Amino acid sequence: MPRTQQPGSRFRRIYQRLSAAELSAPEHDEPLSLEELGLESTEQRTALAFGVYSRPGLEKAFRAYGLIQRLEERGVGPLEVRLTLEDAFRPRIILWSQRYQAPAADISLRKTTGTEVGLPPPLDARTLLYMDSFALQHPGRAFDWNRPPMPGQVRPGLALSAEILELMLLMARRVSAEGMALTPNSFAAAWVYSRHFHFVEASAQGRFVALRRAGRQWPRWLLAWAVELGCVRGPGGAPVPFGPSPMLASFTRRFERFFDDKAWRAAVKEQAQVPLTIDFEALQDCFPWDRMPPGPPPDPVAEVLAYDPLVPA
Repeated sequence: MPRTQQPGSRFRRIYQRLSAAELSAPEHDEPLSLEELGLESTEQRTALAFGVYSRPGLEKAFRAYGLIQRLEERGVGPLEVRLTLEDAFRPRIILWSQRYQAPAADISLRKTTGTEVGLPPPLDARTLLYMDSFALQHPGRAFDWNRPPMPGQVRPGLALSAEILELMLLMARRVSAEGMALTPNSFAAAWVYSRHFHFVEASAQGRFVALRRAGRQWPRWLLAWAVELGCVRGPGGAPVPFGPSPMLASFTRRFERFFDDKAWRAAVKEQAQVPLTIDFEALQDCFPWDRMPPGPPPDPVAEVLAYDPLVPA
């Protein structure tokens, strides 16, 4: 298995430059020292996400990384950073589009341990940052055939998921977690996360690889719908569904050794080699044309889906 892809060197340099005082800055313009911030006080630290991040501190970090600027360049700005702290160790981060009065990004996080994602001892006791939910969208844009909807998508994405995930991985390091975990609710979501994350369960990782291989010559969105609608078949003709299963991004050698284990790798290889195919006849029968953009799809897709412009969706 490939190593977990780590955040790029530019992000790591910015991460090293950001100080604790900057990340914990209060809601005013005057910078305060650590002593003035009272960060040794447990009571005051509960006003910070994971005892580290204030709302202005998060905004400063996102601007330092260039995230807010890149989102605004995509037409969703100006953006407001919102931080919900009903529980300081279960923060919700929202990048709110003032133009559209809707979230462009919405992320919920919490701390947990390896037990929750099924890691064996001694990894079960290690601290992880868990991403409960992650949404990234352009709230003012409609889908078109250059970027049709994926299962579960309400609005088009912003092609910045990889960068945001890198920043979340750096946040996990900052809050003293040894890895980051999540559970994708769809095959399409797992594909987004797979650049940095591997499934903890070897069979889930292998099945994911086999599903990707089944649609390697087709657009990702088409394969995602085939999986979602139960139109990917195994050797016996039975549907091969995608089942939610925890994924992990590792920061330390102890976690890397888990994915280096011979038994784990062998189980991945065995499942990945199972030949899977898309049943296009079944996909034609249940394809959600009512969810698609108006007009005909690209010619190769129109052909395999038996698109008929005279038949209403």
